[in-house]
Amino acid sequence: MKVIVVGAGLAGLTCAKVLVERGAEVVVFEASDGVGGRVRTDEASGFLLDRGFQVYFTAYPVSKRHLDHDALDLKPFDPGAIIRRERESSVLSDPVRDPKALVPSLLSDAATFPDKLRTLRLVASSVSEKAETAGELDGADSSSLEFLRSNGFSERIIGDFYKPFYGGIFLDRSLSTSSRVLRFTLKMLSTGKTAVPARGIGEISKQLASHLPPDVVRTESPVSRLLRAGERVVGVETPYEQHEADAVVMATDAPAARNLAGQAAPEGSVGQLCVYYAAEGVRSGKKIVLNAEDGGFVNNAVQISTVAPLYAPRGQHLLSVVALGGFDLSDEEVYRRGVADVTGWYPQADLTPLAIYRIPYAQFPQPPGVHEELPENRTSTPGLVLAGDYTEDSSINGSMLSGEKAAGEVMRA
Repeated sequence: MKVIVVGAGLAGLTCAKVLVERGAEVVVFEASDGVGGRVRTDEASGFLLDRGFQVYFTAYPVSKRHLDHDALDLKPFDPGAIIRRERESSVLSDPVRDPKALVPSLLSDAATFPDKLRTLRLVASSVSEKAETAGELDGADSSSLEFLRSNGFSERIIGDFYKPFYGGIFLDRSLSTSSRVLRFTLKMLSTGKTAVPARGIGEISKQLASHLPPDVVRTESPVSRLLRAGERVVGVETPYEQHEADAVVMATDAPAARNLAGQAAPEGSVGQLCVYYAAEGVRSGKKIVLNAEDGGFVNNAVQISTVAPLYAPRGQHLLSVVALGGFDLSDEEVYRRGVADVTGWYPQADLTPLAIYRIPYAQFPQPPGVHEELPENRTSTPGLVLAGDYTEDSSINGSMLSGEKAAGEVMRA
């Protein structure tokens, strides 16, 4: 069986890996100059710059089937977060997994004592839930904000912790994202570690690609259209030639699936601005720093080289800053606003601008009820299968599960 996979992101690479393992002949066409899609890392002046701030949850159930964690040399963050409101700072963490944060967490005024007890109960209930993705969780769905309020959380902890923390995961501080995504993410946080590979998030994509025979992935090979024989898809056309196959897997993002294959896919997008600085004087340790101010530019920041030292040249540090708006601002203004927020928290900080990644499409929107409406991997078009996070949930885990399922559909067909 010959299969063409369109797109060398996580879904496409996972699909190709499974198909090769099952004996199929596979070719992957990728429009860009490398593998990984949204999960890539660049190197500049000795710094490792992920294309957007991303983390990996070691508890992801699907990715563990395909990734060698030891080979990735995962470097964990400390649990919890540092909450900043102007010059005020407090720490919220899990005292069981982070004993050194016990006293600061108990003293933190970002949450009432009942809030801290409610968080512990919520963590305990999330651990017992059985699901491989957010969409598989049982129970009624609601927005994350409604879910937190219905569980008795105060507006203080919602505003100071949950909005910036999950805003950094959902890329939306309004907490309008499905509560299933919050519950699943909380389970991942509670049952494993939050980490990055020692040499950047792009090592995940490279490791998946390493399982494929040479020349399977053809980069800088955009697909311009699908070839059809009657209603059946029988191949693809690239700029210089046509390629036939028994099946075609569209492993692109949702907009490309709509535009190239005419398939129904989630509309809209959520994004991030990821800004990098060479940094001195930011003493945040291995915790993420959250901005509790609603009017701030920065949502969250982390000195990523403290977590994973290879992200910066020896003797230097790399600060990763995430903003959830400002895509149309000039580079100069983006850098200035990031410096203003960070030096407001750490007056001694010295920041040198390095790079800006504008990522308007980082995730598809996931409002309550979205998971029942997502497309299946199998389409109504013979010979065409879909793979992409938008068939499961917007995460590394969801992308890889979609690729796995797509491979299964191809082999069954």
